[in-house]
Amino acid sequence: MTSSSDRTAFVHKYGPWAVVAGASEGLGAAFARGLADRGLNLLLLARRADALEAVAAPLRARVEVRTAALDLAAPDLAEQLARICDGLDVGLCVYNAALSRIGPFLDVPLADKLKIVDVNAAAR
Repeated sequence: MTSSSDRTAFVHKYGPWAVVAGASEGLGAAFARGLADRGLNLLLLARRADALEAVAAPLRARVEVRTAALDLAAPDLAEQLARICDGLDVGLCVYNAALSRIGPFLDVPLADKLKIVDVNAAAR
């Protein structure tokens, strides 16, 4: 846990809100916990609402947490995020989302490959 003065300095540097994409498990959830430890309110993004809520619930005792279950490969992602973030002073974004398909490259359909690019690189 960080000290009160460290938390204040961190919030002053980055603002009161952080967005964490891919926050439902693993490193994304760890980033969410670390940012909450530093006093930032969180907007957590991922596909699975139940998994997001499991990460968010214990953090709400320390900071304000909002969740949004959405597809990070959606062609209108930028518009969705603009709507979800409306009114929030977001100063930090952690884009930890990733998608992969296991198997021989030629066996993975082109649509799946394009979705991988959308999530891992484009995130428009």
